[in-house]
Amino acid sequence: MARRCRPCTLTLAERLLRDLAYTLDFDEFFQKAAAGAAEATRADAAGLVLRDGDQLRYRSFFGLTPTQLAALDKFSLPWGSGAVGQSVENNATLYTASYPDSPYAIREFIDLGIQSSLVVPIIVAGHTQGALVVGWFARPKRAPSSRVLQLIETLAAFIGNAYHRSTLEATLARNAHHDLLTGLPNRVMLEDRLAEARKRALRRNRLLAVTLLDIDGFKNINDEMGHGTGDYILARVAERLAASMRATDIVSRYGGDEFVILFEDITHLGQLENILDRVLTLIRQPVPFKGREVAVTISVGVTIYPFDDQPADRLLQHADQAMYEAKRAGGDQYRCFDRTNTLRIAARSRLRLDIEKAIHDNLWTMTYQPIVNWEGQTVALEGRMRWSRSDSVTIREEDVSDLLGKDIRAQFFERALAISKRDFRKQLRPSVPLHLNLHAADLDNERLLTLLDTWCQSTGITPERLILEIPDTAVIEHLTASRTLAQALQDRGIGLLVDDFRDNRETCLGHLVDIPVSGVKCVVPTNYRSTRLIHALTAGVRALGLVLYGQAIDDGVQSQVAKSIGCTYGQGAFFGPELQPSAAQHWLKTATHHAKRSS
Repeated sequence: MARRCRPCTLTLAERLLRDLAYTLDFDEFFQKAAAGAAEATRADAAGLVLRDGDQLRYRSFFGLTPTQLAALDKFSLPWGSGAVGQSVENNATLYTASYPDSPYAIREFIDLGIQSSLVVPIIVAGHTQGALVVGWFARPKRAPSSRVLQLIETLAAFIGNAYHRSTLEATLARNAHHDLLTGLPNRVMLEDRLAEARKRALRRNRLLAVTLLDIDGFKNINDEMGHGTGDYILARVAERLAASMRATDIVSRYGGDEFVILFEDITHLGQLENILDRVLTLIRQPVPFKGREVAVTISVGVTIYPFDDQPADRLLQHADQAMYEAKRAGGDQYRCFDRTNTLRIAARSRLRLDIEKAIHDNLWTMTYQPIVNWEGQTVALEGRMRWSRSDSVTIREEDVSDLLGKDIRAQFFERALAISKRDFRKQLRPSVPLHLNLHAADLDNERLLTLLDTWCQSTGITPERLILEIPDTAVIEHLTASRTLAQALQDRGIGLLVDDFRDNRETCLGHLVDIPVSGVKCVVPTNYRSTRLIHALTAGVRALGLVLYGQAIDDGVQSQVAKSIGCTYGQGAFFGPELQPSAAQHWLKTATHHAKRSS
């Protein structure tokens, strides 16, 4: 007996090692392993049981008839049940000489005719994940020998290694094509599916809608509530999108807080509109998180193939452009790609490159506009960056602020400080505070405070005479970063104003309550309805103890409105133009320019 088992053991081990090293079909390997176990033990049947959540499921069978296989095709056991459950829980080999009389017997296996069984645990990466089971339809005359048990346990170890390898390869394959956070297809898989979807649209004579979705104000969620909350919101949005899709739709995470959905088999545009309205409504529902509800909306850009007959990468680019149009319109809506916008976008791209070159070539200059009180005295100057191009078109800083990304904006602001320092040293030397403009991108500038400290030291101007202005929209969208910057500026004695406060959107004052700003500059309206609204808003500003400035005042009517709503100071063409440094110096020395401001 011993002489027969030794070559059997060697042959089986060598065969399994070869299969484990070269096979890519793990189901075939598991089937061979079950057959090998039955051969080694002279059993009638063998099976492989693996853990599936809190269940034990049979993965492979050997020695059963088609009828018996059909009976066990979807059979599962709760973890810990039966002889298998006892073996895996105790991590020990279990031989049952009389299976029908065992307390661990399962009715389905008694019906199969199992009289004796042997269960050997399968260890995967240090954890028991299943068992190798062999059974006899007639009870053996003796229990398996220690040599046979050792063989079966060795076989179970081979199976555990193979299963671990198959699991790792499946995980790697999935991770290569799926997003780890949301489980959705990633950009790599999206590219393949988009290419196939284009072919199907042409073959079926249907429309393909390529949509790109971006979560509104997601950076603010991360800043306010932490990146863990941001990840949670992303996962919930992904779940909602996946749950709402039709069987033919494909949803993927494109990157960051962007998702792409491919709507196939669209027959008319009304159908697409209904789908998009449903998606917006679904995402609009607040997301519960730790006892509170987080409001979530999305901006959606759409382009339709083959109306937009472009390659896959261009379709995604066009959907992205349309999405930014939706975001600029206020978000929580969708926009369709408009080919005429392509020319405008291309022009903006060229302008961005020209702006960068103008910064590098020191072509930007600074003008200074007076800020006055109602007695006509100039109380401050606002420095504004301007660039006169070769075509005699003047580019204003405020008109291109959305074109300046973080890196370019940092260069731009550093250039503004350098120009103002030069003007102060050479000719201006103002006796009044200087206002300079910030933008949203400046909130991410790690060198901003250092640059301001250096500027004050090099110009000899005390921090109290430097006042920065940041747009109201930037404060709302980046509340935490704005609060942090405002506190740092206050600690240095540098003032901060909220700029461009206006009434043409749903405005509230909540973001002004706990940010240490010294004042608010509001755009003075001209129509009656807007005047009533700005009265209410500015009353709230004054109630917070903030100084109110009126800006863009171009005539006497606006001047009177500014007074009526409680502005302490005014600024605009009605009081004084934007001045070159030499003219600004002259302005500060004479009162003749102020004659009309009080009329």
